[in-house]
Amino acid sequence: MPEYTPVEHLTKIQKLKYKAAFSPILLVIVSFVLNMIYGIDQIKYLSIFGLIWYIIIIIQFRIRRNYPPKRKTEIALSPIYGKVTKIEDRSITIKKGFFQSADIRYAGQNIEVTIKSKQVNYFEKQPSLAGILIGVISSSGICICGIPEDWKIELNVGDKVVAGETILAVK
Repeated sequence: MPEYTPVEHLTKIQKLKYKAAFSPILLVIVSFVLNMIYGIDQIKYLSIFGLIWYIIIIIQFRIRRNYPPKRKTEIALSPIYGKVTKIEDRSITIKKGFFQSADIRYAGQNIEVTIKSKQVNYFEKQPSLAGILIGVISSSGICICGIPEDWKIELNVGDKVVAGETILAVK
């Protein structure tokens, strides 16, 4: 199987990151210029705030390389990073924290995935391979995965999941 490299998706993520990082960079530059012109030392705190804001944005748009498990049976993989908060009626709820990696991965065929978040960007509509990068969620959020009746759920409430690697269910 050829190695999947989502170059165009990563380029889109970089553009989103640069767009989000524009404001803190501008804040640092403006505060530096104001400090140079007027010599007000208190403006350096504005620069520190801008730098912290920039670091938070960089952390939000982190994408990890994943290694999907090799299985002969059909599997459902976790679409996001997070913690399983609820399993009931064939649905698995995963909560993503603010500082967890941003990638959204394809869970697999016949798996219904709903993501609730303020900032969700999808790049691919019809993926074919479970575990590939299909989008970005750059804030905290909740993911609800609907598992078909003939699948066996493989995890418990409280388990931490890794996008594109952790097996949610097996057919």
